[in-house]
Amino acid sequence: MPDADTAARTPDLLRPRGSNQVGMRQFNERTVLQALRVHTSLPKADLARLTGLSAQTIGLITARLEEDGLIVKQSRVRGRIGQPSVPLALNPDGAFAIGIKVGRRGAEWLLIDFTAQVRERHAISYDFPDADALLPAIAKHIHRLRDGLGPIAARNVGAGLAAPFQLGGWHRTLGLSKAQADRWNQMDLLAEVRARTDVPVSFARDTVAACVAELVGGRGHDLKSFLYIFVDTFVGGGLVINSHLHAARTATRVRWLRCRRSR
Repeated sequence: MPDADTAARTPDLLRPRGSNQVGMRQFNERTVLQALRVHTSLPKADLARLTGLSAQTIGLITARLEEDGLIVKQSRVRGRIGQPSVPLALNPDGAFAIGIKVGRRGAEWLLIDFTAQVRERHAISYDFPDADALLPAIAKHIHRLRDGLGPIAARNVGAGLAAPFQLGGWHRTLGLSKAQADRWNQMDLLAEVRARTDVPVSFARDTVAACVAELVGGRGHDLKSFLYIFVDTFVGGGLVINSHLHAARTATRVRWLRCRRSR
């Protein structure tokens, strides 16, 4: 999961347009992969049309991606005018990522394949996260999910960590001591997790991570502009315009009102 700055730049790839200039190999590969992610499968001719790349460039890129195990050829499509086309699609086993959500009442770990499908899920619940217990558990589940891939464990590209703004907030309402709350509010959660694992880890606030997930793997394929509302202990969200995430410069939350029945 990207941090806020990275998340704001990532959606540039969601409107796939490539370049035929020398030195743009990595950018063009990402553009082709994103086109396949959005459209599920495409023949080379359609990839060239959508990305603006030449047929020769598309041929070179797709050959490299297939060699790297990131894309696969599907069955030939017959019955149309001209030569039968061979659609290309993402290889589900091409790459894996681990998603981690740390919340005030529970934590989740997901193993996601290259087509954004959940392969495995672990979850725990608690009254409030105890740092001494949760931090080792985060690393344990990261390694468990990665090692569970067996011979393709090397295809795990990293882990994304999401957590709320001010995890130690509301300590009086939750019955926590000020010391417990202060520890979370003063903690660099990303640094703590990175220190416990050799897997690359990135961080985003939970609202940003949820909006990017919807943009990349959800309705963002069909809607170029939308307002994403994230409802949890607090309410937040993200604004997407023309497939670009517009991240807020300051964190905002709307506190739920506690309603008590009058006697």
